[in-house]
Amino acid sequence: MSLEVRAVTNKKELEVFLRVPWTIGVDKERNWVPPLLDDYRKQLDPAKSPFLAHGEVSTWTAFKDGAPVGRISAQVDFDYDKTWPYEPKTAFFGFFECIDDLDVAKALFVQAEVWARSKGRVRLRGPFTLDSKGEVGALIEGFDERPLIGTTWNRPFIGPLIEKAGYPKVKDLYGWLYESSTPMNEFTAKVAKKTRELPNVTVRTMELKHMGREAKIIQDIYNEAWKANWNFTPFTDKELEVIATEYKLFIDEQLAYVAEVDGKPAAMLFAIPDLNELIHDFKGELMKNPLNLAKLLWRLKFNRPKKARLILLGVKNEFRASRKYGALAAVLYEEISIRGKAAGYQAGELSWTLEDNDAINRGIERMGAKLYKKWRVFERSL
Repeated sequence: MSLEVRAVTNKKELEVFLRVPWTIGVDKERNWVPPLLDDYRKQLDPAKSPFLAHGEVSTWTAFKDGAPVGRISAQVDFDYDKTWPYEPKTAFFGFFECIDDLDVAKALFVQAEVWARSKGRVRLRGPFTLDSKGEVGALIEGFDERPLIGTTWNRPFIGPLIEKAGYPKVKDLYGWLYESSTPMNEFTAKVAKKTRELPNVTVRTMELKHMGREAKIIQDIYNEAWKANWNFTPFTDKELEVIATEYKLFIDEQLAYVAEVDGKPAAMLFAIPDLNELIHDFKGELMKNPLNLAKLLWRLKFNRPKKARLILLGVKNEFRASRKYGALAAVLYEEISIRGKAAGYQAGELSWTLEDNDAINRGIERMGAKLYKKWRVFERSL
């Protein structure tokens, strides 16, 4: 049997790369939801990609006897270099899919490692598609559940295969499930009520007609509140534009809020309906298949998702450290619990949180959510 790993150099080869999950049979898995390939095409297009405005990426496809059997990307992120100057020369890998074959996995990683070394990098970490604001980690627990939009689902052997290829664990990420029937924790409700009753505190929904303004608030609070989090990179203006334009199609105003103190943004919560419920039968194509686009628009109007994914929650540092306003996060948790249920959502996923962020994880547990998924990030010194 012949094994060959080829660099992706043109659009035709990119389509083979993107279709690897289908060629190796992942589409036969009951709980896999094909991601929208339009998003991946944009992410890998230098003319359109927000990531490639501050990074570089290369991609490879593995072939066995001429048939695609795996793929991988390797990337460097110059914003990461600036944000974490004491951890220089880090490269990342992503898009990892593979048959259950260690030789194939090792051959893919060899190419990623050679490329990373050519960029002067001393460690390789992943999977990230393409950074921590996208899909992160290999799923290691929760295979019996479908993925929500923007999260990873892979076959159970993928995590162990990455480890066998020489990549030990560096961090686990948690996904939490909150069911709308769960009563709000008494302590959370108490501190939320106390903070909400302050005369200078208000909570409002984000307004779609002013999404440019709202996206700027998300950017400002996220970049301040999350900057100390592991593997953080800031939201750029180009990424902000994606939120303000492309997300606008499916944002539900009942799932996104700004908490204000004295009329100024102090905290935000941003959740989105789970589009995976609506696109699971699209075979990865939206814009290339006008019928799928029509289906999505109809379903968004008449058959909205029953789950939502809480992606971002942040409180500005000056308020998070304050005794008076420190419970703004609890106010937003309570808000989405009440409004989400009233809007017909049956459950929400809070994802992801870091395994060692004890304060956040305890607060989520206290609210009544249960840990039901884990993703793992791996790293190897080069």
